[in-house]
Amino acid sequence: MEPCKRVEGVMPETGLLRPNRAASLREAVAGLVLAVMGAAAKLLGGALYGSKALLVDGATCVAAVLSGVFLVVWLRRAAEPPDLDHPYGHERLAYGAVIYTLLLFTFAAGVGFAVLAGVRPYSVSGEAVVYALVGLAFYTGAVALLRRVGPVGASVAAFTSSEILESFISIISAAGGAALSYIIDYAGAWVIEAFILYEAAKQANWIVASLSDQTDLEVSELVRRELEARGFTVNRLRLRRVVPGRYQGDAIVSPPKDMPAQAADMLADEVMSTLESKGIDLTVHVELARGQSTRAEGDGGRAGVGPSPPGVSNPEGEGGARECGARRRVAYWGGESNK
Repeated sequence: MEPCKRVEGVMPETGLLRPNRAASLREAVAGLVLAVMGAAAKLLGGALYGSKALLVDGATCVAAVLSGVFLVVWLRRAAEPPDLDHPYGHERLAYGAVIYTLLLFTFAAGVGFAVLAGVRPYSVSGEAVVYALVGLAFYTGAVALLRRVGPVGASVAAFTSSEILESFISIISAAGGAALSYIIDYAGAWVIEAFILYEAAKQANWIVASLSDQTDLEVSELVRRELEARGFTVNRLRLRRVVPGRYQGDAIVSPPKDMPAQAADMLADEVMSTLESKGIDLTVHVELARGQSTRAEGDGGRAGVGPSPPGVSNPEGEGGARECGARRRVAYWGGESNK
């Protein structure tokens, strides 16, 4: 999976779905209807007019239709709001559509092998070409709609796009089988099989890359620049891509020694707000050096804590780490610096 390149501004379509999720679901359903019609045309053409290429093509069409059903199901689940079990939201569940699509097309490839095994000479009628053309028209519309759903829809559309290529192969194969020899039709069926296996391997690699908590160096540099521009020294930065265009992570930073804790709190809050608008959910830990005041002048000691007094346990951990500030994700680390 290629890293996201557009990181300087607000990403136009962050996540696995478009911002208008209702429209995404409608387009997914419409794409599914067109895929059903295309699958019916190809299966009828293969069964009635003797084209093995069209039969194999039709088997993959059925897989495309079922993958469209799973796409709608998983998009609905991914659109659910955050809850106790999924505090960051359910958006990543949309990967389920891609995984089920991979399984379905792998199964369709197995069905194709069964259709082509031990074949005997057969005849192909020219009417098979007409059905292949009809299937091509339906699948062109299905792909156009699925690509509008978002990255997950585009991934499913990658398989459905194969139906367009397969339709062209079916047209050529059926025409050659009807005019010259069934061997042309049979060879075309094997070309379709090879293409489906190639697409399955490519999508499997995409799934692995998407779920492996990768990050993008350009995004990391953007976060680092935002922190350093406000005077922080970045001691540690960890980011992961949750879904395309959305990132989560944490940073441990040290403010200048003359910076009051309250000012560090406000600046960290500012960084997090800026990054949140770019699809980056960052937790900032402010680490105070030895002897650095954890109290802002005139703040009555609101921000931060120092090390625990001798003999008094600190429930928030050694060094006085606790969450505070205007946003709960800003934490101070008092006491000795870990630098």
